[in-house]
Amino acid sequence: MENSEIIELLSNYVPISDHLAQLITKYSQIKSIKKGALIVREGQITKECFFILKGCMKKYYLLDGEEKITKFFTEGETITPSSYTDQEPSKYYISTIEDTIVSYGDPDSEDEIYKDHPELESLTRKLGEIFMVKRDKEFDIRVNLSPEERYLHLQENRPDLMQRIPQYDIANYLGIRPESLSRIRKRLNK
Repeated sequence: MENSEIIELLSNYVPISDHLAQLITKYSQIKSIKKGALIVREGQITKECFFILKGCMKKYYLLDGEEKITKFFTEGETITPSSYTDQEPSKYYISTIEDTIVSYGDPDSEDEIYKDHPELESLTRKLGEIFMVKRDKEFDIRVNLSPEERYLHLQENRPDLMQRIPQYDIANYLGIRPESLSRIRKRLNK
């Protein structure tokens, strides 16, 4: 994974000057994570946040021993676990669905970098605002649409997920059983 790919992904959201690109390249920490790895556990206090360069992760809760998926993350998306900022034990899990490559940060190194380069802090704030609005819209969709409407929205806006994620995980995310998803798909294909 080249640093130019980080710049390309970030520039989908905000303009990246040559100076910012050099700083991002200089301070980027990159690592690979195998498929099926548990990144955040319930009860854990997380010391890292992530920007996905390649791959896919899911966020879920375990309720009565059953996964309840609330979010999928793919290329160009950030993951800032709540325990990263509030330093309280996580209430959810995050795991990889595919082999994944991330750029990651931790509070200590970020504070140091931001002190020396406030323009990076400004960039991070802008990206945070963009992703916060995006997550609010996703939440509104989950609350206000029927399972069939959520499926259609997902199909229209994130067709990549339909190819990458097992159907039982798609059904879980939509809040329905796999059989119900099969019925929805059959009905829509008629």
